[in-house]
Amino acid sequence: MRTDPRTPTATATAQHGAVVDDAVELFEGVYSSHDINVGQPVSDGFSYRYRAVGDDRVTIATSAVAAHRWGTINPGRQYTLAWATGPGMVLDADRRDPITMHPNVPVTYPVGRPFVFDAAPAVQHVVRFDADFLESVSGALRGDLPGPLDLRTTADQAALPALRRTIAGAAATLWDPSALPSVRDTQHRRIAEAVLAAFDQTPPSGVAAAGHGAVRAAQEWIAANAHRPLTTADVCRVTGLSARGLQAAFHRAGATSPMQFLRDVRLHRIRTALEAADPTSTTVAEVARAWGFAHLGRFAGTYAGVFGERPSSTLQRRVTPPTGQSPSSAPTASTTT
Repeated sequence: MRTDPRTPTATATAQHGAVVDDAVELFEGVYSSHDINVGQPVSDGFSYRYRAVGDDRVTIATSAVAAHRWGTINPGRQYTLAWATGPGMVLDADRRDPITMHPNVPVTYPVGRPFVFDAAPAVQHVVRFDADFLESVSGALRGDLPGPLDLRTTADQAALPALRRTIAGAAATLWDPSALPSVRDTQHRRIAEAVLAAFDQTPPSGVAAAGHGAVRAAQEWIAANAHRPLTTADVCRVTGLSARGLQAAFHRAGATSPMQFLRDVRLHRIRTALEAADPTSTTVAEVARAWGFAHLGRFAGTYAGVFGERPSSTLQRRVTPPTGQSPSSAPTASTTT
């Protein structure tokens, strides 16, 4: 979790040259790899260049290597959108179902594991998303808790034109490290939403399930009733477990405690509500109280520790929901128990 509530600042890097060892060192750092290899250069001789601008949420980068290259990429806790200007780039090259990148057609990198690539000389463009950021945007759009995403390798063809327009429209801001943080953040979210519309196939769950049986049932019930005043006794009643048995079941599943899970559900619901609310007619206090947070100072500190910004910053930024989707809202104070 982030502990700094300040808006992240962008940094820029640019490197180029004609020494193979320098290129290998650079791209091994970029790809968190230890086995980048460079083979036969093009007829004009070897050269490379790399340029990137980004912060701890989104980085946009372009690279070109005038030689055949291969090796391993370790994406870590990132989701990556990529497209190449020419043919000959293959991901998961050592698997039975390799991903062949066609010119100027975006794909997503394999997620959560190292993978082998093999690439002919070409220019490649990438947009890298911090996993927590993209999962948070996805959760807000789906009205669900953030969790690992199931992204298609290739885009939904119907969503591809909008994705390309969004990338083109955001490029000037994303490539400008001096762009205002608020402007950059808006473009980050627009491009994240466009990527999710084109690639996200994560099934809705309503919970970040960490187990099966009683734990899954408890999480589903907590998520569905998070707007109500809940206690551990209520969860015990629904699951048929004793308090000690319930805690033990969550512990065995590697999950947080039921009340911690409830707090997390409420925090993410509040974030969704603040992102959709009109800051001229909504206050953080009323949204927080509607979701059961009575101590506003403590709530604001907890929120900032989880999301990296104060709740007031989320409200002022306001994210416009996708066309045809109604904004999420906090429950009213008159909700029955």
